[in-house]
Amino acid sequence: MEMTHEKSQGVDVLSIVPAPLYPPVSGGQKGTYGNLDAMGRICRLVSITDTQSTPVGHSFELRPLIPHHSFKYLSIINYRILLKQVRELKPKVVLLEQPYMGLLVSRISRIAGIPFFLHAHNIEFLRFKSIGRWWWPLLFLWERRTMRRAKGVFFVTEQDRDLAIRHFGLSPHRCFIKPYGIPMTKLVHPDSQEREKVLSRHGINPNDKIFMFFGVLKYLPNIEALEFIVDEICPRMMKKLQTGYKIIVCGGGLSDDYVETLKKLESENLKYIGFVEDIDEYTRSSDVILNPVLKGGGVKTKVIEAIGCNKPVVSTYTGAAGINPLLCGNKLQLVEDEHWDDFTQRMVDSLSLTGDTPQEFYNTYSWEGIACDMYKILISDFK
Repeated sequence: MEMTHEKSQGVDVLSIVPAPLYPPVSGGQKGTYGNLDAMGRICRLVSITDTQSTPVGHSFELRPLIPHHSFKYLSIINYRILLKQVRELKPKVVLLEQPYMGLLVSRISRIAGIPFFLHAHNIEFLRFKSIGRWWWPLLFLWERRTMRRAKGVFFVTEQDRDLAIRHFGLSPHRCFIKPYGIPMTKLVHPDSQEREKVLSRHGINPNDKIFMFFGVLKYLPNIEALEFIVDEICPRMMKKLQTGYKIIVCGGGLSDDYVETLKKLESENLKYIGFVEDIDEYTRSSDVILNPVLKGGGVKTKVIEAIGCNKPVVSTYTGAAGINPLLCGNKLQLVEDEHWDDFTQRMVDSLSLTGDTPQEFYNTYSWEGIACDMYKILISDFK
């Protein structure tokens, strides 16, 4: 994956990220930032993003110029801002995150004579169709138009690539795979004192076995997964282990009423932690990561992050879609969707697993290698 490349004086890649980019909180934000940070180390990269982003301290130049409001994807003001930046910077290529600003960017690309690529985090219309949004057909048309006008499209999984080719009529040679990544290039063992510090912070016995679920809890698939933990997993685990364990839940976005409901379940060994600044230290301090997700598109980033931290993950098949289990050693424990008896038994069995995450996993999922491969495609001269 190694690539030697001296940064040119001009701008190689202009990244357009309509949503807040830094500091990254959600899996999508972490994925975008991790990729751009790695790419910024091998080329001259400028990213134009939402005004709520912090502009300093990056390997690339971050310009928070896109006003944070609900009409930004169709705003004539944003069109003028982006066109001015393209004319000033004269990049070799534009990389757009998500299709929502596709109408503006495709027009600017045509006027400026600069190709643009799309980085698709999911097949958006299918994601919103799966959670019952009535306007998904409009999103289908928008997404198809953006992908067809892009020089190339990067997908997170082979499954998403195949779906896009089928639904949108894309040419396969313009469709590429760019998996979600992690910053680690090899296994890093945690500080031996970290677990005790993290758990004592919340009054948890460090000798307890810790199962953790985490995610942005205003996202419907994650809320439903949490409901499965409360309704299906907790009662079964009480019968299997009784004591000596905790299921902790990390992530913000829940209503006050829901938080109060979770607090009442502490007697059933469930503890709601809430939003945490550094989710990796909680992952490293846990024994097993849970992913009982049944909806949503793309890769569930929590799975890759957890395996990168050398932790076993018990997941539904839907929750691990797009991840190659052959690269994970025994760290990815898959269970049929909604088979909660099997899910909880696998939780118990995972406590006795041995062995580390294979180096091949890091070779495939490190941002360093992913960004290098992506940059080669961005500057290639294919038709």
